[in-house]
Amino acid sequence: MIDYKLSDFLCSNLNWWCFTTKNYAMTRPLVSVIMPVYNTKQWVWEAIESILNQTFKEFEFIIVDDWSTDWSYEVCEEYDNKDKRIRLYKNEKNQWISYTRNRLLSLAETDYIATQDSDDISSKDRLKLEYEFLSKHWDYWVVAWDNEIIDEGWKKIWLRKYSDNISSVILKKSPVSNPTTMFRKTFFDEVWWYEEWLNYWEDYDIWLKFYLKWYKIKNLDKVLLRYRVRKWQTKSDKLKQTLKNTIKLQEKYIKKWIKPSISDRIYIFLEKCLLLLPSNIILWLFKILNY
Repeated sequence: MIDYKLSDFLCSNLNWWCFTTKNYAMTRPLVSVIMPVYNTKQWVWEAIESILNQTFKEFEFIIVDDWSTDWSYEVCEEYDNKDKRIRLYKNEKNQWISYTRNRLLSLAETDYIATQDSDDISSKDRLKLEYEFLSKHWDYWVVAWDNEIIDEGWKKIWLRKYSDNISSVILKKSPVSNPTTMFRKTFFDEVWWYEEWLNYWEDYDIWLKFYLKWYKIKNLDKVLLRYRVRKWQTKSDKLKQTLKNTIKLQEKYIKKWIKPSISDRIYIFLEKCLLLLPSNIILWLFKILNY
């Protein structure tokens, strides 16, 4: 596991003392919500409020700002001063998403980890339903949901659904919607955490590692998150780079570990063909194909 700053370690271990010295008594949280933040000041308040307004209350909310340049940190700081469940940190320089996700995991105090992106909106029952599922189904390590794709102005673009037949899609695309997931932290200790060199589609690599260990994942047929696609968002702005990394990961796992089906090979070939097209056409095809 990656060795993070001593200050993180001390803050994490002193966390319960910090809770008891604030304005109201709080029981030990059952879930850690982790949220990386980078230049999302226009939307981060919606993401924060969607977590703070959950019907499930027994959580800690860990936020790490990756050296934002647009006052995102200051927005988070306002909420940190008002709600004692929030623990806010800031990277000393821009470290990118994989490092930031790993730092968030290292700060988490519980075994149940819920991911939240700083421009998405979770439904009010999301944590409740996820925690209930995992606490009742000990044979599953991850639970995830469908999501509704929206634009910068809240306009619905399309509904993205995910198959519960993980083996049929694992070599074609990420089998889950990462920002809808709740998982057991011990699962990440088993799969070596996020690869810090991989900053586009780093979550896909994690789920491929998961698949290799035969851990069970559950996609439930319900929409519990609004997933915002922004003009300058990493996945839309760097679409071709994301696609290249996807192909690279697929070929890596095929070469070393996973035997592909004929449909898997055809799918990867078509992905390579997509690289010849403009990004806006690729994005349009992704919508059609529910990628």
